[in-house]
Amino acid sequence: MRRSRGVGSFVAVVIASITILSLCTAAVVAAATMVGDSVHLRNTLGPLRALSQRTTVYAADGTTQIGLLGVQDRQDVALDQVPKQLVDAVVDTEDATFFTNPGIDVAAMARSTISNLDSGKVLRGGSTITQQLAKNRLLSPKRDLKRKFKEISLALQLTQRYSKKRILQEYLNTVYFGQGAYGVAVAAERFFSVVDPVTGEVRGKRLDELTLPEMALLAGVISSPEHDSPFKSPDRARARRGVVLQRMVDRHSITPRDAFLAGMAPLPTAAPPIDLRPRSYFVDEVQRQLFADQRLGATPDERRKLVLSGGLKVYTTLDLDAQARAEQSVAEILPDQPPFTAALVAMDPTTGAVRAMVGGPNFESLQYNLVTHQPGRQAGSTYKVITLAAALDAGYSPNDRIDGSSPCRAVRPPLEPWDTENAEPGGGVLTLRDATAESVNCAFAHLIASLGPQAVVDMAHRLGVTQAVPPYLSITLGTNETTPLEMATVASTLAAGGIRHVPTFVSKVVGPDGRVIFDDSQPGGLRVLNQDIADCEADILQGVVNRGTGTAAALRDRPVAGKTGTTDLKTDAWFLGFTPQLATVVWMGATDGAVPMSNVGGITVFGGTYPARIWHEFMSSQLDGAPVMGFAPPGPVCDRPGGFVTDGGRNEAPPPPPPSAVRPGRRTAPADTASAPTPAPAPAPTPVAPTPPTPPSGPGNGRGHGKP
Repeated sequence: MRRSRGVGSFVAVVIASITILSLCTAAVVAAATMVGDSVHLRNTLGPLRALSQRTTVYAADGTTQIGLLGVQDRQDVALDQVPKQLVDAVVDTEDATFFTNPGIDVAAMARSTISNLDSGKVLRGGSTITQQLAKNRLLSPKRDLKRKFKEISLALQLTQRYSKKRILQEYLNTVYFGQGAYGVAVAAERFFSVVDPVTGEVRGKRLDELTLPEMALLAGVISSPEHDSPFKSPDRARARRGVVLQRMVDRHSITPRDAFLAGMAPLPTAAPPIDLRPRSYFVDEVQRQLFADQRLGATPDERRKLVLSGGLKVYTTLDLDAQARAEQSVAEILPDQPPFTAALVAMDPTTGAVRAMVGGPNFESLQYNLVTHQPGRQAGSTYKVITLAAALDAGYSPNDRIDGSSPCRAVRPPLEPWDTENAEPGGGVLTLRDATAESVNCAFAHLIASLGPQAVVDMAHRLGVTQAVPPYLSITLGTNETTPLEMATVASTLAAGGIRHVPTFVSKVVGPDGRVIFDDSQPGGLRVLNQDIADCEADILQGVVNRGTGTAAALRDRPVAGKTGTTDLKTDAWFLGFTPQLATVVWMGATDGAVPMSNVGGITVFGGTYPARIWHEFMSSQLDGAPVMGFAPPGPVCDRPGGFVTDGGRNEAPPPPPPSAVRPGRRTAPADTASAPTPAPAPAPTPVAPTPPTPPSGPGNGRGHGKP
């Protein structure tokens, strides 16, 4: 009994001490207020620390969200966008006297102190909403007595400077709800989902879609987001929701019946991903380009900070319907045979806008964009479109005759002679137009020797290849690496009549204040090739699809220009094709390096097989219903009289062909596989002419590279 009386006396002393302390605190607060008024203490109040806000990425329609970027998932909202019941739930739970107190609530602090002493540990704080705002937006995370006094002082000053509505709005946008959700709008979106009545897709809820039990749950987790998380501790979350509902009843914000029914509602169970990062190849490329765009900051750190915390709205060029068709085409045509996969990229030739991109099999597992990641893969005979453009630009004619006999040797001093061969013996003399349609390697070996490899290098850069290209004879067969995006730019430039547009993923960026930071929705192009030359090349490349190696890509209702490509040992297969409305490139190969595709889905893979079929499937569905647009007439370039092309140049009067030169018959697509051996090492430098650089070693320098 003596011990009981002793404990009772101790508690009485503690309560009395707290009461005295509370009275003293009230006096101190009153004195601080008076002193503050007399010395203009409120003038020491700096601006609220800026909030980190997420950047939202939209599709080309301007409304569909395709990605979120940021270090904190937060999106500011105005107070009038927050439902009244949610405001009531937060105020009734966190600071019942918010609308009448001066920024602090001494009685609440005393009750909190008693509760914590009684339990032996800190359970709940006694800070008001205004104090919590001061703590999160004006003070450092350090906790000590001096910081607490600063918090009280700043809360008083905040109440003097801002309206209660402004304080509450800032608080609701600042507070952390757990699970990576900062601010009430994102908490609603991350915690709860709904089936969109328009699209039928599952999405996060908007604030105006929240129910009473959902609002009570959000209000309940504020004081201890991790401890009361419905995803980690559902029992504690349910109990905490019950506390909120009861406080709302006590404050007459809801009826007891409302509280009972809300308490019966189930909790959310699907925890959202906490981090904000790209979750698709397209958004990943958008983020990469934003980080590199100097219009968003002078330094990489400035750009990264603005993109990840600046609350930007990023409008992209992605056509959601085109993207769905691209993914479906790859899924339907590509055999399910790992490690082989396919990549696809489609560009609008009139603007450079990238409309669809399949960067690989699965972004979450691969996170390596096969479309954009340099250096890419060997391009095979798709590179012949560049050699052809260089020839036409140099005055050559599609009617020129050239020896495609195999095997062959191309000679261009000071380079060492280059030996290569077609897929089959023979070849004979044929026109440049036919050599392109049938993708005759030896014909193009003599063509690049006649032009000189530097002319092809220069043309590659003019048409859209951004990487360095070695000046070797073998580049005409695509022995150098390139990316599908670069080759799509080449195709787009030809489709646009010789006007090159930079591939565009981002059309516009808008700041959180509505200010347009930049607008690339109407980009200008650069003429890099005479239109007559581009028109003639498009005419020649139609022969590839109509009667050559790319017949599987032909569209029923409209003309197509294109080129197949297959590399050494069938490790990479391509189809590059375009119409006046859309340029698309498809690549197929292994994700983990050069793996021969000799038995994939029961066939040997060439550019004219799966890649051409994927291209056909995508383009036929994407252009279905679009106006049929033909290419411009080929014009005077295609009407040039034919000459004869030799390694030494182009002669107007062709020499008589040797007796063995017999015009070949039409080849089938599998014959589009001729070999291109590695160029021989360059000779030592001489005072007469510089020696070209030594070709790179490794895969890509053996016989057979650059097959059509």
